[in-house]
Amino acid sequence: MTDKQNFHLKKLGFILTAALLFFMLAASPSSAAPSFSDVSKHYWAHTEITELADKGIIKGHMDGTFRPHDSVTRAQSAMMIARALDISTANRPNPNFKDVTPKTPGYAEIAALVDLGVFSKDVNFNPTEPATRAQVAKILVEAFDLKGSGSGIKAFKDVSSSKWYYSYVDTLVHNDITTGTSKTAFSPDRNVDRVQMAVFIYRSLNAESPATPGVPSGEAAMMTEVLNLVNKERAKVGAPALKAHKALQEAAILKSKDMADKNYFSHQSPTYGSPFDLIKSRGISYTAAGENIAAGQRSAEAVMSSWMDSPGHKANILNEDYTHLGVGIYKGGSYGIYHTQLFIRQ
Repeated sequence: MTDKQNFHLKKLGFILTAALLFFMLAASPSSAAPSFSDVSKHYWAHTEITELADKGIIKGHMDGTFRPHDSVTRAQSAMMIARALDISTANRPNPNFKDVTPKTPGYAEIAALVDLGVFSKDVNFNPTEPATRAQVAKILVEAFDLKGSGSGIKAFKDVSSSKWYYSYVDTLVHNDITTGTSKTAFSPDRNVDRVQMAVFIYRSLNAESPATPGVPSGEAAMMTEVLNLVNKERAKVGAPALKAHKALQEAAILKSKDMADKNYFSHQSPTYGSPFDLIKSRGISYTAAGENIAAGQRSAEAVMSSWMDSPGHKANILNEDYTHLGVGIYKGGSYGIYHTQLFIRQ
């Protein structure tokens, strides 16, 4: 199939997807940002709490309070992390903890995070016990795929390099997720309260990924998950796995950002031209290429499901001729989030 034929096939398939997305978005009622009686506009974490509550990541109490200094349980931490990253909880295996059953609040989120390796398998999970700062350090690093280390951790006198949580705290400090409970203490055994958890999640979502500078770690983790899901689908039909391509990923990010910034939804960009023009402008050589785009889906699983339900997009994902994939996700614009997949054969 030629570039021109391939382009028109994808364009036809995407018109159908766009109509469906428009219908879904138009049918969704808007709601005012939540406010809590015990979180004033001058509260030090007002922005973090309000934004996460607006997105449904954290929730208040029936009496209209947030109770920022209540401890966060291990089950509650799982629910917050799963909502923050839009992790699908469907069809996850039972984690087989003795103290966690399908009736346990947070069961689905716990099962999903164990399946993804965020939580370790053990005899018990202790869902109702408060999560400690050391435990949350590990959860955040694993869930948001945070990387890096530095000298900042040396300021904490209560975090020895021999402790199991040392590297996790080191990574949090390096990414400016935590500054400790004081200039010289991290307080690893202290319980995490609701305001601390809100701030940790907010900062993790907005931290830049070292693997993709300039891209928040939340989007970077989603892009990695899309690539993994693509290769899982290809494995089902015996197609070889696609390799990540840094320059192609950068091009895909540019395309998603362009759609958000200039409020359009098309394979043809007013800035970069066709997908093939964009790929060539980045100095990428190829013998075959294709593009999938989508908008509005809030998780890797959701966007992959939309693509796999569309014959044209599915054909790109499973095409045995392709060897590399670049995934680009950008939050913004009228749809809220834009997705681009660029495929090439080299």
